[in-house]
Amino acid sequence: MTTFLVFVGTILLLVGVHEFGHFLAAKLLRVGVLEFAIGFGPALWTWKRGKTRYSLRLLPLGGYVRLAGEGPEVGDFSPEETYYGRPAWARFLLALAGPAFNVFLALLLAFAGFLFIGLPRLRVAGLVPGRPAEEVLKIGDVLLAIDGHDVWTTDDVAKLIQRRAPEPVLLKIVREGAELEVSLSPVYSPEDGRYIVGAYFWPQVLLLEVQKLEPLTPLSAAGLRPGDVVVGACDRPLRSFFEWAAALEEGCRVVQVQRGESLLSLELPADVGDLFRGVEFRVLPMAYGRIGVQRAVALAGQQVGQAFSVIVETLQAMLARRIPAGEAVSGPVGIAGLLSAGIAAGPLVVLLLIAVISVNLALFNLLPIPALDGARMLFSLFEMLTRRRVPPKVETMVHTLGFLLLLGLLLLITARDLFRLFG
Repeated sequence: MTTFLVFVGTILLLVGVHEFGHFLAAKLLRVGVLEFAIGFGPALWTWKRGKTRYSLRLLPLGGYVRLAGEGPEVGDFSPEETYYGRPAWARFLLALAGPAFNVFLALLLAFAGFLFIGLPRLRVAGLVPGRPAEEVLKIGDVLLAIDGHDVWTTDDVAKLIQRRAPEPVLLKIVREGAELEVSLSPVYSPEDGRYIVGAYFWPQVLLLEVQKLEPLTPLSAAGLRPGDVVVGACDRPLRSFFEWAAALEEGCRVVQVQRGESLLSLELPADVGDLFRGVEFRVLPMAYGRIGVQRAVALAGQQVGQAFSVIVETLQAMLARRIPAGEAVSGPVGIAGLLSAGIAAGPLVVLLLIAVISVNLALFNLLPIPALDGARMLFSLFEMLTRRRVPPKVETMVHTLGFLLLLGLLLLITARDLFRLFG
């Protein structure tokens, strides 16, 4: 239910902001608006102010702005206030306003997430046996600073340790709600070619307690059940996934499992390639740290810029046939799946996911495909460059055919996503 509500809220927000961009631009550019609707289908509530009707409709999966003269209806607006009664530059800006508002929304969501929620702090996610950190740190400790410098990334940790080594480093941590300062002396690791303290730091920490386990999966076939806690491998104690991964790499295929009062020894399959398929382990909650306005602005811009880059690179890969279109495109079901994973990861991830989806919506609408804003901008640009207008009836017909094709494509994508989910 939570995923469904977040999904519906996301669609309403993204489409509502997109259409509000068109609506506001129409008002500023003196293009008549017949109706500004949230949702589709039968009207649940309508209100008319001036010459514009505002409505809330039954199906909360979008919305639209109906402009005077874009179709056969002009309402009470004069010919100069109709869509085709305005100059080409005004129609160009009107089409651009929707995607522009989606980009602005993405920046706003990312900024709000970074400013009010903060950045995930690093936690101790694993300890290396025989190294200095094993005696000082515990799994789940939250790392705040090293030698008085705030740390946010694993790169920060590595740089500060190398800068100080081989002298001891002072770590400020949070353990069970209390701030502590502990000292660690880095040791040189020939295998790594650098100084280390023997701890793995990561924002999200998986514990070795099975929460969910699908039937007919490798761990289920090995005898594990929800509620089990993996406490050892080949009779060596385990504290983290990193130690379990090291044991698997060494060839260990036996684990000790705590099940209630019982300690069981279970044999794993020889092939561990998909060992963790269909299993969910208990996750420690994210620990967030607040950052300032300036850094939140910079990170929001960086996040949206990265989203643009990834989407453009994906489109290029699709055109070059390096990525099948079916793997790069998702419909409503795919979006719901992404949001479900985001909800499990925390509120910041949800906001950043919605921001990325908003950027996707903006770029998709800028494509020169009939019925999309990009095609309307292309018609306007053609008129500005050639001083010749495509007949409105022809443009309307092109957009109508494009809408039908897009609707069919959406149905195909949704069917494919459902097949992936239940097939």
